Amino acid sequence: MSAPQRPTEIEYLRLIETLAHEVVEQAAEEGWLEFGELGQQAPTALQCTVNALATELRFRHHPDDGCLDHLTEDA
Repeated sequence: MSAPQRPTEIEYLRLIETLAHEVVEQAAEEGWLEFGELGQQAPTALQCTVNALATELRFRHHPDDGCLDHLTEDA
């Protein structure tokens, strides 16, 4: 029996980003998600960290990150 094939680096990063988006979505559904400085004033360290993650996902874009929203913002 062979070992399962490891994902490529890009596949792994896409999986991590997908999971990060799911974490942020759950925080939004629970009603406590905040962005930026307001997010860093959350009552728990976990909430502050999830808020920081959400801010990065929403407001920072990199070439080939799969997010097309920033293309229309720059135009």
